[in-house]
Amino acid sequence: MLGKVKVYENGKMNDIDLKGQVAVITGASRGLGKAFSVALASHGASVGLIARSSTNLRKVGDKIRDSGGTAVETPCDLLNQDSINAAIKNIEKELGAIDILINNAGVAGPTGADWTLDPKEWWKVFEVNVLGQFLVSKSVISSMVERGKGRVVNVSSAAAGVASSNYSAYCASKAALTMWTECLADEAARQGIVVIAYHPGTVRTDMTEYSASQPEENNPIVNFIREAFEEGSDTPIAKAVESLVFVAAGGADALAGRQIDVDVDHAQWAKRVKEVYDKDLYAIRIKGFEG
Repeated sequence: MLGKVKVYENGKMNDIDLKGQVAVITGASRGLGKAFSVALASHGASVGLIARSSTNLRKVGDKIRDSGGTAVETPCDLLNQDSINAAIKNIEKELGAIDILINNAGVAGPTGADWTLDPKEWWKVFEVNVLGQFLVSKSVISSMVERGKGRVVNVSSAAAGVASSNYSAYCASKAALTMWTECLADEAARQGIVVIAYHPGTVRTDMTEYSASQPEENNPIVNFIREAFEEGSDTPIAKAVESLVFVAAGGADALAGRQIDVDVDHAQWAKRVKEVYDKDLYAIRIKGFEG
């Protein structure tokens, strides 16, 4: 265990102590990435903040430092391995070896019938949502392997398991991310490293606001997000952050490779490990006829 985790019987976090640990968060300049960064720092972690916008990163770093936390901002191009390697080296130089990586950066991409979309815009979603997370993980996990420990959390989505017309780039990229997480988890476990996917719920962010504003009427995901906002059933950002911290601190380590869902009570994860594996839950599968 990298972090000390205790849980109330009703599933609420009691105490998570990340003092002495270093966490890196991508897409940390706004939205969930910003909230994740502030929360991890509030639990004692020294945080390395990565995103494209140096101005917004500085604001997040200042917020953490003003609250007594430790943060280092390092802007970089998440699609350029050299830029990522330089950013990771800078964080390690300033804060020390990285214990936790939160791969949060992601985009929604274009919506509409595939034959009407710009192929470059469609593929850009895969570059950011899959390749970017692969490149950052490659850089960080290399040093984790040398120390025989570490934890990687890939922020995915329920869309990974939902086929939604007019939203193919996002659904397919998140499915790829979740499946890659399981592949990577199996490899990494042999080196003492835990890799998990995490679904933060339908949180009101710039990205989900963008999705809800799309004109498509027959798009299951767009309609779901729009209705959640209208009905007030969207996920409170505080809930998404609390669960992310729980996972980042090791609360769901027994389910490496699976996609942890924000809506499952924390206490249930420990109780349902055997069921999850026996029934092959929280994973992407193609199942045929039985018998």
